[in-house]
Amino acid sequence: MISRGFTLLEVLVAVAISATVGIAAVQLLSNISGVNKASIEKADDLAALQRLNQVMGRDMGQYINRSVRDEYGDAIPALMIGSGDYPIELTIAGWRNNPVTEDPRATLQRIAYRSEDIFSEPCEPALERIAYEQGLDPDDADVEGECLVRYYWKVLDRGDVSDPLSQVVYDLIEDVRFEAVVSTPSTTDIPELNSVDYWPPATEVEDARIAAIKVFYTAPGYGEIMRQWPVSNE
Repeated sequence: MISRGFTLLEVLVAVAISATVGIAAVQLLSNISGVNKASIEKADDLAALQRLNQVMGRDMGQYINRSVRDEYGDAIPALMIGSGDYPIELTIAGWRNNPVTEDPRATLQRIAYRSEDIFSEPCEPALERIAYEQGLDPDDADVEGECLVRYYWKVLDRGDVSDPLSQVVYDLIEDVRFEAVVSTPSTTDIPELNSVDYWPPATEVEDARIAAIKVFYTAPGYGEIMRQWPVSNE
């Protein structure tokens, strides 16, 4: 019996086929890994956006018509939009006490929202998260824009406690603005609703009431988003 091996041409063909299959397999695995990573990042972005909506929805839904006093003793309206140091500042209810505290505080809270430069001090937590994802030092992070910060005061009537504490509620955001939906009497039984980008009005409008609060912002990857929450005037 005569045994014969593969010819050089057959070996080359086999090597070429194996290499082609190997390259295709690597590319497939790489694509699957890339899609999985993109899916995880998208899910994380969506979860962050949902948390933002939950936080803001809870705050706006707990608005309460209680004015406060600043560090100079001057009265500040319960809701301010488009004036002062913040795009929106308001009083809310629902600030829970620790159930075992011996010195309970007020359950009302004064809060505000404002977007800040991503490299500013209030945005440090957001910048650190972004830099960690990029594998860079925060000072070298490849990012620009603003983060959204929620401010709150420990007391309602500030006195000497005039500096608020801050919480980052969204890492990257643009074009944040608020509007008030104002209800005014009309000649019919249905009140007239108008959106204004400032509150209180410069000129008092008789029987005008806040019906809802709107927020507009742009989130990377989602475009402009608008949310609206009805509020109580009690």
